[in-house]
Amino acid sequence: MADLFQPGATNYSLHALPAALFISALPHWWSIYQVESRRGKKSADSSFQKGWDNTNPRAWVARLNAQAASGKQLTPLEGAVLRAQSAQQNGFEWFGAWGLAILAGNVAKLPAHELNSLTLAYLALRVIYNYLYVTTSSRGGSFIRTAVFQGTVIIMVRLFWKSGQALK
Repeated sequence: MADLFQPGATNYSLHALPAALFISALPHWWSIYQVESRRGKKSADSSFQKGWDNTNPRAWVARLNAQAASGKQLTPLEGAVLRAQSAQQNGFEWFGAWGLAILAGNVAKLPAHELNSLTLAYLALRVIYNYLYVTTSSRGGSFIRTAVFQGTVIIMVRLFWKSGQALK
């Protein structure tokens, strides 16, 4: 079997679609774990004492957001949970564009090794982005997260551009 990143490789790029969904959902699952592990416990994270409201999770997140918007100082963990929810949302918002870029590359019959390389780079950057989104609470650090995000956009634009060039 040829190396994934060498000419003649097997094309695994479509496998990146469920992988991207999985990576997008990871911060959400982390959030639920953090909240549920503190259910019923006295702690500084008072928002977590009743646990995760799985009957209306968006309202639960909205209430935590409202506390932050009203000027309440959130604990570091409450802030991380909100950022994790935002990371999840960002992943799902961009999933469509990523899916179209992968499909465009396959329709244009771009070389499999190139699709594999770009796919792996995209997925790796999404993992790094999620980590930075959840753990970064400083303005300066947020620019690093933004740069990583722009890397994913550049990969998508490159796929669309190369696909367009191949289909001329």
